Amino acid sequence: MVNSLKPEYEGKIRFLTANLNSSEGKWFAEYHNVGRVTLLFFKPDGSKISSLSGEQEPEFLRNVFNKVFDIQ
Repeated sequence: MVNSLKPEYEGKIRFLTANLNSSEGKWFAEYHNVGRVTLLFFKPDGSKISSLSGEQEPEFLRNVFNKVFDIQ
């Protein structure tokens, strides 16, 4: 669902994906204490804002993105 929203947020949100099959991806997930299908939200300085687990509908994600990143 996130992929369907990427074009809408181009230039506003940077989307990165962690490959949990790689050692770096596994470390990242363990460090942030998250599993599969989890979105982590970070400020530009790298500090974590919040997280969201589980698959979500595009409209719900749109609302979350707009709120978390203060997008009008």
